[in-house]
Amino acid sequence: MNQLPSSWSWDGQRPRLGFIGLGNMGAALAMRLSEQPLSVFDTDPTKTEPFAAAGAQIADSMADLAQQSDIIFACLPTSAVTEIVLFGRDGLAPHLSENEIFVDMTSGDPAHSRDQAARLASAGVHFADAPVSGGPRGAKEGVIAIMVGGNDAVYGALHPVLSHISCNIFHAGAVGAGHALKAGNNLLNLICRMATFEVVSLLVNAGVAPDKAVDILQKSSGRNYATEITLPDNILSGKMHQGFSMALMQKDAGLALGMAAGLAQSMPLGSAAFDGLKAAIDTHGDDADMSLVALSYEAATGARIRP
Repeated sequence: MNQLPSSWSWDGQRPRLGFIGLGNMGAALAMRLSEQPLSVFDTDPTKTEPFAAAGAQIADSMADLAQQSDIIFACLPTSAVTEIVLFGRDGLAPHLSENEIFVDMTSGDPAHSRDQAARLASAGVHFADAPVSGGPRGAKEGVIAIMVGGNDAVYGALHPVLSHISCNIFHAGAVGAGHALKAGNNLLNLICRMATFEVVSLLVNAGVAPDKAVDILQKSSGRNYATEITLPDNILSGKMHQGFSMALMQKDAGLALGMAAGLAQSMPLGSAAFDGLKAAIDTHGDDADMSLVALSYEAATGARIRP
């Protein structure tokens, strides 16, 4: 592993952490860091209130956050938003110090991440992509998967900090590898979800109760995230809310299919699942929760999956 810069000893103290973006996922991740020296910033001040109660510092601006932090995490909707946060008007980049580390936990675009990393490197600032998979529940329970893209030295500096978020930390490779893995993971999640809804609908129409079908599939070779979490927690419960929108899934799956197009690789299953998601979005809207995809299968097959 590459030797860490001496500045990363932080004078023998714990590094000061900053966090930008306190949405459903970001808030859960940041709260796992609240026992560390932590400053937070969000454009919605109501989202910072739980952190003030937990003892975190509330930054007045991104410039203020940069001055208070050695490592800054961001969990944002897209790489385009990360671009604004870093390089837009009143952005972070001019206020970051040499050897400061910026960690993008957004489900982002690998190509954009590599470009952003190169521009920060010209000022001596380090970049890592570290998207996560497992949802707010996994973040709260400390078991979410963290996929880190960055060089060995940056990964070595980040690992002790990330271990406060989760026990499942993986070095995916160079900058962009984490975001590539996250995009591929979410495309696979979408494929499995659509296939599972399709098969459960078949079983219901064949006379199997949906809860029985899911319970038995979960103990069988067809088990996947949809049988383990999505159906029991969000569909069969009647809650119909996972906290992840169809638009975000479409964005992530689209990134994976875009990578495939750039590599001239055919993705027939991924494309079919993507088309099914688009049809659900046409019916329910961009902001609809991913759980509502089940309603499209109910409408198409006549099989009632919900209670």
